[in-house]
Amino acid sequence: GGAFYSLAVPMADVFKRELKIDVEVIPGPGAVAAPLYISKGEGELAMTYDYLGAPAKENDVSIFGEPLNFSRITAVAGGLYVTYYYFVAQKEFPANNFDDIAKMIKEGKPVRFGGDAPGSSEEMMLRYVLKYYGLTYDDVRKAGGTVYAVGDDPAAQAFREKKIDVFYQAGGIPLRTIAEVDATMELKFIAIPDTVLEWLNKNLGVIRGAIPKGSYKNAVSDIPTALGSTILIASRELPDDLIYYILEVLAKNKDIIAAAYKAFSYYDPATAWQKVGLWELHPGAIKWFKDHGYMK
Repeated sequence: GGAFYSLAVPMADVFKRELKIDVEVIPGPGAVAAPLYISKGEGELAMTYDYLGAPAKENDVSIFGEPLNFSRITAVAGGLYVTYYYFVAQKEFPANNFDDIAKMIKEGKPVRFGGDAPGSSEEMMLRYVLKYYGLTYDDVRKAGGTVYAVGDDPAAQAFREKKIDVFYQAGGIPLRTIAEVDATMELKFIAIPDTVLEWLNKNLGVIRGAIPKGSYKNAVSDIPTALGSTILIASRELPDDLIYYILEVLAKNKDIIAAAYKAFSYYDPATAWQKVGLWELHPGAIKWFKDHGYMK
């Protein structure tokens, strides 16, 4: 659904034209459900996020709802487009980065978080960042804080009304919800420290990046944050040569797909194999990246 569907439609069009195959685009099932969709044999290609490879590999039922057959799920390419993880705080909030926030929680000081619903990529990123510090939502609540995971717009309104301290979101630049609060109030962007970003890269596969200075009125400097990658996953049962030609078609038709979905302009065939997190590459994908000199 949403951005995934908007990208899947032009991708399917070029697959049909170039590969002469039937491709049906089914709305959903969403990033978290997509691996389960492939695992159960209900689909053959889907989009998800790089960081979900970690809990999938661990068979984390708390995230996916039921056990996964991880060996059945493979990555084709990463970096279809990039997702920036945003954490913005009230101007007067006494913290500038997550080291400060973690210290507050450990000292029993309340921190009120708000953003998208449980299971969304940004809500899960908040959980993982807290996990680095040995913290959970229970710790946040014990210190008098809250996690108001109700959806983008309700949380944005709560942030405007100063009912939450830290508003978390994920998306491109500009991102509507962030742009709207940024334009109407004084706020500050919360940085993720390098030590945390290194841990996230090692444990989730997300990469270090930054929200550039000037991207928003209150972005007065580059803000270090995690960058997520949207990836194409496939059933391991798909033939190697089909996956090979899918990658060939994506590379050849990048401009055509990007014309229909601008964010796809981020896609780089040369580095797509490096942006899949902890998902295992399909054998056909490995062959394509090696044949083109991108992998050794």
